[in-house]
Amino acid sequence: MENLNAIAMNERLEIHKNENLATYKPKNQFYNKKHIGGGRGTFVERDLFESPAFISLGGVAPQMLIYLLGKRDFRKPNKNSNARICVNEDDLKFSYIELKKLGITQPRGTRGFDDLLAKGFITIKHHGGGCQKDQNVYALSNRWLLWKKGTVLEKRHRVMKRGFQNAYKS
Repeated sequence: MENLNAIAMNERLEIHKNENLATYKPKNQFYNKKHIGGGRGTFVERDLFESPAFISLGGVAPQMLIYLLGKRDFRKPNKNSNARICVNEDDLKFSYIELKKLGITQPRGTRGFDDLLAKGFITIKHHGGGCQKDQNVYALSNRWLLWKKGTVLEKRHRVMKRGFQNAYKS
């Protein structure tokens, strides 16, 4: 009789464990969707991700490039066409607030932008001031094809004078 109670008790314990485990999911299984761009995915050309410039990207720069590529907007020139044209490759905004949502801190994001600029993947079309929601506007570039180890294709301007800063120097 005691064996039957023990088996029943063990079975009840297993059933209880399975019920609790079914409701519990580890933190890494909860995928919080962080859609930054539009659409359902991103197309990346083989030439780009096999290039020496892409392989040499460090830190979070490759992930930032993928998110920038995901922000592209493709349209068909007409109804019957199979071709798609990118309509906003020179008007991409990627703020530090968006980076924070992705778990990328401001210093890491700055290093990522610097790396993407240096390797020729992006250029800055408009330098934002950080106030009044004025943010940088980036454009995708193909200058990564010209990149060689040790070369810097573009640098971010470190000092931007805004307003009346240093207006009256003697």
